[in-house]
Amino acid sequence: MFVSSECVLDLIDVSDFASMLGVSRSRADMLTRYAGFPTPAVVKPRIRLWHRRDVEAWCDQHRAGWRGDS
Repeated sequence: MFVSSECVLDLIDVSDFASMLGVSRSRADMLTRYAGFPTPAVVKPRIRLWHRRDVEAWCDQHRAGWRGDS
């Protein structure tokens, strides 16, 4: 069976987001609640998941240097 790479979902949770930024999970959770943060792709009672590309785009605009660039 052929699966297009477009079908693969690269989802992240708050812990993944915290690791991306090098901040605590509670700080990352706070950032996800800011106006303008991407809308979660999945919302369940105990988890929220975002598309990685959306979160990375938000970080590029709002968290300069998060990729380790100088």
